[in-house]
Amino acid sequence: MDTLTGRTIKALKAHISDGQLARGFKLGSLNELSQQFGVSRTIIREAVSALRSDGIIEARHGVGVFVLEPPSIEAEEPGMFDADVALAPLSRLKTSFMDLLELRMAFEVHAAGLAAVRRSWAQESNIWNAARQFEASLEDEAALDHLDFVFHRSIAEATNNGAFIEFFSLMSLQILPQPAFSKELNPALITPGYVQNTVSEHRAICEAISIGSSEKAREAMRAHLNRSHLRYRGFSDGISSPLSNVAREE
Repeated sequence: MDTLTGRTIKALKAHISDGQLARGFKLGSLNELSQQFGVSRTIIREAVSALRSDGIIEARHGVGVFVLEPPSIEAEEPGMFDADVALAPLSRLKTSFMDLLELRMAFEVHAAGLAAVRRSWAQESNIWNAARQFEASLEDEAALDHLDFVFHRSIAEATNNGAFIEFFSLMSLQILPQPAFSKELNPALITPGYVQNTVSEHRAICEAISIGSSEKAREAMRAHLNRSHLRYRGFSDGISSPLSNVAREE
């Protein structure tokens, strides 16, 4: 049954597996997890109990909840939601990358504003950690795409709005260009200055969220995505494009 507890269990498992959290990683206290997932303590307690029974996490009294064994990827049970099936129509869309980027702007600008006023301290820490990891990995081109994704996902999670979180999870592969930080594929676009500007813009978003300013958070995210919009437009207007997500004409 698709109950709130069931959805919370799946969300908690996805949080562990998507974040590649290792054995012994502290997820937080029940109060922190309740705020992070936007549910009551009763619901989060039931979810923790279920995952503890599966041997995935353990709860230490007075200390917190820890990863015991990362969940394995299991086949979906009959009747359960299948993301691949749900997203199949998107693969047939003829919508251009630029149209999708405009959709992303509308979504993420509002998400940043919500995160500024709704985030928990743990979620704020996750946003900052993602930004710092991105900055610390500038020489590791292969890691930048994933770390940029983690940064934007952490902001969606900080909205504490289940619809925002689910939308980002489902649409991210369509909306985010992959690879976005490849100097080899996009030498004219991915310059040291471009990447450094991304670092600065991430910081501006973090700072606006930290001071709880919805208006400044929206403006910082708008400036960040608008720069990408303007830079990518020069590539997507041509017959061919180095961006893998740009729809091809048939």
